[in-house]
Amino acid sequence: MIVLGLLLILASGAVTLGVVLSNTDSVSASAFGVSLSNVSVGGLFLGGVAAGFVLMLGLALLLSGAARKRSRRVAVKREVRSTRTEKKQLAEENAALRARLADEPASGSGSGSASASGSGSAHPEAYPSEASRPADAKQP
Repeated sequence: MIVLGLLLILASGAVTLGVVLSNTDSVSASAFGVSLSNVSVGGLFLGGVAAGFVLMLGLALLLSGAARKRSRRVAVKREVRSTRTEKKQLAEENAALRARLADEPASGSGSGSASASGSGSAHPEAYPSEASRPADAKQP
């Protein structure tokens, strides 16, 4: 693909050079109220090539900007989807832990209940300490 692109660029350069060098007749041209006299046909052709180049450069910038915006939008959507999934999993885990916590006192083990002051915890696995939290866990 790269070789084909290079061959096309070389061929268009050769054609442009041939047109410019073989057409030396003078012509008059006018556009948008501006008239040019004694311009060679080759020079006029080069002006068209320059205008085409500027057009292609503008299109390339437009398309690259649109592609960049689309990739950012896709990344944001992926992040939102990931966050929603994580939130749902955490809510399910929280509900399961609450159900487990609610079931344990009813099972008859009265010796493991927390004190009224809240200084102890009967369920250390339900409320992990900061030291046991993974390093990559996001803080709210």
